[in-house]
Formats: sequence, structure tokens, C-alpha cells
Amino acid sequence: MNPTPARRGGRTDGITRRDFVNGLLVDGLVMSAGGVPARALAGVGTGGACDGPIGLDSRVLRGGNLPSTFLVSHWLRDRRLGFQKNAVTIAPGCDDVSGSFPIVESGEGFDAIIVGGGLAGLSAAFHLLRERPSARLLILEAGPSLGGNAGRDEAAPLSGPAATAGAYCAAPASDWLAEVYRALGVDWDANLVEDPVDSFYLDETAPGVAPGYRGWNIDTFEKGLSRLPFAPKVVADLERARRAILLLGDAGVTDPADESEREHDALSMVSLAHYLQTTLGCDPVLGEFFTAYTLTAFGGTAAQVNAHSAIGFLASEFRRHAIFTFPGGTSELARRFQGWLGAKANATPRIESNATVLQIDPHAGQKGASLVYFQDNVFRRVEARRIVVAASAQSARRLVEPLADPARQEAWSRIHAAPIVVANVALRRAAPLLQLGLGFSQSWFGGRHFVNFTVADWAGGRRADPERATTLTFYGGCSAELDALAEARMALLHTPFADYEASLRSDLARLMRGADFDFDRDVAGLFVYRWGHSMLRPPPNWLFEATAKPGGGLDRAAAPRHIACAPLGPIVFAGQHAQGAPSVESALASGRRAALQALEGAP
Repeated sequence: MNPTPARRGGRTDGITRRDFVNGLLVDGLVMSAGGVPARALAGVGTGGACDGPIGLDSRVLRGGNLPSTFLVSHWLRDRRLGFQKNAVTIAPGCDDVSGSFPIVESGEGFDAIIVGGGLAGLSAAFHLLRERPSARLLILEAGPSLGGNAGRDEAAPLSGPAATAGAYCAAPASDWLAEVYRALGVDWDANLVEDPVDSFYLDETAPGVAPGYRGWNIDTFEKGLSRLPFAPKVVADLERARRAILLLGDAGVTDPADESEREHDALSMVSLAHYLQTTLGCDPVLGEFFTAYTLTAFGGTAAQVNAHSAIGFLASEFRRHAIFTFPGGTSELARRFQGWLGAKANATPRIESNATVLQIDPHAGQKGASLVYFQDNVFRRVEARRIVVAASAQSARRLVEPLADPARQEAWSRIHAAPIVVANVALRRAAPLLQLGLGFSQSWFGGRHFVNFTVADWAGGRRADPERATTLTFYGGCSAELDALAEARMALLHTPFADYEASLRSDLARLMRGADFDFDRDVAGLFVYRWGHSMLRPPPNWLFEATAKPGGGLDRAAAPRHIACAPLGPIVFAGQHAQGAPSVESALASGRRAALQALEGAP
């Protein structure tokens, strides 16, 4: 499940081209404070030799993994940083930055520092303050704003808020999550996604489609299922698979996975494609068909993701009135967390954006840890009793690598994230969507970069108005094997904007056949958001460890994610990788668990 920050002056939650340049071309005053020379950063702010042409086009600089964020993180990735008591050294590399730079001591101490301001970090802050209302918290976010994958873009010419990643949530299946939503003022029943939910465009590129068929199948998993242009056995198999998945969902195959019933843990050992074909005896076409879903839900094909995670997601998808959304997708949850935290008059957390954490140093023989981060071209140090690492998996791994034993390092090496591209296409009028009878989420096959789009204002109450301006949020997928994800990530950064635009033009020309649609006339603008590590891929033999416990069953505690993310002195971990799935529910659960771990033994 797809998987905000402080707005400035009412514009998008990302950064504009002007903001980006101003942030890099800070004048020489920074140097007087002992910072990294701004002129050194100015030449590499777009990735340059380090990561290829991320692009100067403002249409790729409104959200996602921006150059201003990943440039500094890659110093850590490339092991170019050395830490002394009062200084940081940067070894020469692909950019022009090297030398020794002082660390500015903040002189401040906190009860907890949260590294990462996405939903996992915000959930951790929420639960910490619910348990300890007077706790002193600091949230350090590497990007320009909070939210992470729960971000939005609402700058012109978009007609309203649109997601830059996360699209929707599942209605709460646990008491703790329902309580969180109530505390945030989230009325999920009032924001349920109305039918039609899922529709598929089918033509010669679709697996198993009848020869010569070309067109939309509306409400595919409900009213449209019997009308699918497949062989009768394939349609019967799809209906049988749907029933089996719903039954497993009712029997406790859920997300977050650690809250599911243990009797079904073995589903994590096989892929969704294997479950469909071998366990249920379905036609192999079904694995290919469900890949249109798993590519955007998990960053992998039905043969690359485990059946337990996929069934937990699909059970919510198939259950009527079980998912909800807002205009702008999951970014509304991030905003509500921010509002709740901002109302904590006695202990409002301090939030620092554009702050990339580079080192965590637990105090030997003492409680707490110090932390070094980079902000405004200056290295800074701050102290805390507890550190909650709620950053993405690759950042968390690098931060604790010097502290990890071989077992933990090996476990981290088994956590993989796929690169995903998202795009928002602003339409001047929604009439073509209504002419085709489209719903909330549309999928198709044979696209060059994208496989799905959602309608950004589906929950806005005006979806029946053909003259309203609206936005389509397009999602790409990644089918690269685990050992090829780094190459796919580089391809994401190297792909020029024009290539994504051409792909969107081609997709819409095909998908809008039969409607009064002209790209140049009806599209007011389009924007691309690139996420290099946004989508956790949970492969088979990963969610729960294959090692069986005495008496049968899988050893959940031995799963790589639990070993990697076990508390490490004063450090605890949150994030989708800690809980096992790239979803809102897993992110929030991981923040809750990290907060409770941080509070264990706290005075």
C-alpha cells in the first residue's frame, strides 16, 4: 500500500527550483562558521558525476529523493566520512568536496532524537509523547519537509493536493491503530474509497487476453470480474483465488505481518505466483495478471514477492469498503500527525529539516548517545538518551554499520528496496474519465515506465463533476532482480524527463481511446518524483525465518528484519523494513514498537 511537511507560503511541500538553488548557493558566511564551502556543493547539487543527470528541470524537483538530500547521504554510502572528536573529514570522491571540517556542538540534550520524519518517525513521536507527555524530542529529517513517502504536491498547475507516493490506507484492523486514527481525527468511514475501485485496461499486451480485445474492464474485482476477456478457466481461477485470499484475510493473514495468525506463516516462504499456481492450481496467467498490482504495491513481480505479504494486501483490496484515502493520498496522515505534535504545548517536538544524520555514537558505559548531522553546510552534534532510527533501510544500515556484529550486518544485507517513479498529470477537466466510467485506481500492461494511476481527488466529493480540474497520479514498477536493484536505481536517476513525458503521452493515448481526450489540449502540466529506495520488497523466505522452532512453526524472531532492527544499546529502529511491508500500517506499527522499546527502562 502505497506507501508532510511544513508548507512555506502555501506552495508545494517539496522545493522549487529557486529554493533548491538558494539552498546550495549559500554565500560565504557559512564558511565563517566552519562549514563545507558552499561553492563546492553548488557544482554537484544535481548529482553530476556521482549519480548522473537527475535533471535541472523544475518538474523533477518538486518531491521524491531530491539531489539536495541524497548527495550528502551518499558520502555515508561511499564510506568517505571519518569522524574525530571535534571534526569530520570527507575523503575525495565523485564530487568536489573533501577536507576536514569542525563539528559544532549544540550543547543541548533530548530524551529522544528521531532520525527520519516519515510516517514511521511521526508515529514514534506520537507514541512517545502519548506515554511521556513531557519528553523532549528532536526530529531530524533529511528532506526539506516531513512526510517521506507520505508526501504531496499541491503547487500550480495542480488543481489540489496530489500524492507524490502513498495513495491510500486500509481501514484499521487493530484496536491500537483505530485509537491512533481517532486521536488524529481521522474518520476512515467518511473517506472510504467508493466503487469502482480497481479497473484494468486490457489489450494485446495483457497476459491471456482474448485475441483482438481492446478496452477497459471496469470494477475488475467486483462487477467486472465475470466480464473479463479471458478463457473461462482463467476467469473461474481468478474468482477462486479472490475467494481464497479473502478467506485467508479473515483467518488472520494481515498487515502488519507480526499481528497476523502464526498458522499461516508458511505463506511467507513462497511467492504469490507459486501460491496461485501450485497451491491453488490456477492458470499461470494469474501470476502475470497480479504483477500489475504487486509492481506498485511491493516493487516486484508476483514471482518476486512473498505470498503472505501479498495476500495481506490483496485481502484489504478485495474487501468492499476496506480502504480509504484523502485528496493528496496518505500525506493527510502526515499532516495530522504534525498538527497533533504541534498542539503539545508542554513538549512540542523540535523539528529540523534538511538535516542528514551521519553518525550515531553510543556513550561507552553510560546511558544515551551523541549524534552528528549535516545541516546548512555545517556538521552539528547533539545528545540524547534514546535514538529512534526511522530513516530508510539503506540509511539506517549505514548509520549502524560500525556498531553491528556480523549477524546484524548479514541481516541488513537481506533488506532490499526497489526504485519507483511517480508522476502527477494535471487535467484541465475530468470529462474523459467520466466518459470511460473510470474509478479510483486504473492498471494496464505494456507501459514503458508506468503501470497504474489513481485519481487524486476521488475522495473529494466532486468526482461526478466532469468539468472539474483534477490530477492523475501515475505509479511505475520495478521488476529487476534483487542483485540488479542498484543498476535499476541508477537507471531511475539517469532517465531524462523527456523520456517519462513520452511514456505518459503514449500511455494516455492508449488508455483514453473512446473518450474526448487530447494530450496537448487537456493536460495542464506533469511532474515526476523519483524514489530510489522507497519501496521495500519482501521476497520469499524473508518475512519470517525459514528455521523452524521446536514443535513446528517458523521462528519469527530469527527473521532478518528482526535481527537487523533489534535494539542496539540506546538505539531502536522504525520503518517499513522493520515491520515487513511497504504500507502505512507497517510504518505506523513500526513507530509504535520503536517508541515502546525506547521507553523500556527509561526513568
